Amino acid sequence: MKTDLSLLRSPSILLKSDGWAGRGIGFLLGGLCVLGQAPLHFWPLSLIGLAFLFLRLEKTSSSIAPRRAGFHSAFWFALGYFGVGVFWVGEAFIARGAAFIPVMPPMILGLAAILALFWAFAGLLFAGSRLKPIWSQIVFVTIFTLSEIARGYLFSGFPWNLTGYIFPAGGAFSQGAAFWTIYGQSCFVFAGAALLATLFTNETARRKWIAGGVLFLSLGGLYGFGTMRLSNATVIPQDNILLRIVSIPFDQADKFNPDKSINIVSEFLRESLKDEETETMLSTPLREVTHIIWPEGAVSGLAMENEPLLLTMSQELSRRLGGDNLPVWLLNSLRHESRFDPNSSQIIDDYYNSSVAITFDSAGTPNIAAFNDKARLVPFGEFIPFGKWMESKNVPVISTNLLSISAAKSKRLTQFPGLPLGSPQICYEIIFPGFTPHPKTGNKAEFILNQSNDAWFGKSWGPAQHANIARYRAIEEGLPVIRAASNGVSGVFDPYGRIFAKTNIETPSHIDTKLPKPLKKIKKTNQIIALLFLINLFLSLVCIKLGRGLNNRAIN
Repeated sequence: MKTDLSLLRSPSILLKSDGWAGRGIGFLLGGLCVLGQAPLHFWPLSLIGLAFLFLRLEKTSSSIAPRRAGFHSAFWFALGYFGVGVFWVGEAFIARGAAFIPVMPPMILGLAAILALFWAFAGLLFAGSRLKPIWSQIVFVTIFTLSEIARGYLFSGFPWNLTGYIFPAGGAFSQGAAFWTIYGQSCFVFAGAALLATLFTNETARRKWIAGGVLFLSLGGLYGFGTMRLSNATVIPQDNILLRIVSIPFDQADKFNPDKSINIVSEFLRESLKDEETETMLSTPLREVTHIIWPEGAVSGLAMENEPLLLTMSQELSRRLGGDNLPVWLLNSLRHESRFDPNSSQIIDDYYNSSVAITFDSAGTPNIAAFNDKARLVPFGEFIPFGKWMESKNVPVISTNLLSISAAKSKRLTQFPGLPLGSPQICYEIIFPGFTPHPKTGNKAEFILNQSNDAWFGKSWGPAQHANIARYRAIEEGLPVIRAASNGVSGVFDPYGRIFAKTNIETPSHIDTKLPKPLKKIKKTNQIIALLFLINLFLSLVCIKLGRGLNNRAIN
């Protein structure tokens, strides 16, 4: 029999889903769930909010048109979740100038609505199943986990604020991601919410005790596992590597003012060249630094072709340190490449967003030693969806004066001078689970480099959420993450997602830090979990089919 919702111990108004009042309640409950995400991490509120999503969908499954009601109920809940979760995107439109502000509301609302559709279709499938307790919970967990996976891959993907991110990266609860990835964490959260929902119903005391006990043991087990893993964690630094990560706070709007933009670059140069021996009591002398790392956004445009900038850095380093063993400079730059297009018989100019390594020879001459192009571009930030048609209408992108920049055909590992093999992931790329290449032969990546420009999002929640996501990539891959983020969290995260070292976001600063070694390859349980999940999915589909068959019999 169905879960009895007629005598809920929770206020019955929270289950109202029809009419504008019901839609508003769903929106507010969805917004409540976001408080579990960074920077607040009030994760119990997320579990409560998702528990009410389950209960609201259970109620719609008994309506005359359950699929339609389930779709609308889940959509308005998800619109609140994603609307509140990505509102900070509006900061980018404000930074770009007055011409972009009119398109800000529809763009944010449109993004939230598109993301909400994934949960809406999950709600449609769930509400149409009309299953008994336990089976309905299994189907809920399966379908909504699949919707999160789909959100990470379909239509270029946007796996931001996956439900598994409610647990702060680097803490005990987050360590499960090392074995079942962030999608496994998200599945765990949906399962916890479905169990919690039982406590708000008029189920028997026995079922409530069972559900509460399973929830308590699951949370306790995950926490205990993570605590044990962290208590045994040993971080060993790489030999002969000392990174200087530079952080200068600035307003993104200033980057579009030539004079202010030059001043920002000058501040980066000054901070990069500070020396304990001659200026202030900092962590190490400049001569011991092997790599100077700047974030995305520090220099605009074709920085790797900016001869005055490259020569200034070369001359200042040579003046302070002499001509030998100058540090490698890692920065972010647009990269220009010309190619012949046989179709049009014209020369085509392509521009790429790149991580670039600059070395300096004994004469102080700068050289481009290595680069890695960005493969995952930000829609409307770096490229125009729907390609040439949109460009023909002169629709501008937000982050550059170019109509679009080009994406690398594939992501590759890169050997920067003086560093082990690494995986550069520029800004937005690091939000994608499993993005780090794993070649079948040869050496593997030993670190991830994430250069980002979080200044686009001001002092909103965006930079904190981005950093939390980056730390989860460290946990999943067992790799340290070097992160240089304009107006964001810059530093090094160890392979457990903990902050190994970080700069001061509020003032011009730098941190001199070692690079931790990666963890030994974890024997992944992902294949076993994937198999169990597929079995679970199969059972869920069977349950949906059986539920529909029983409903049809009852109607007839």
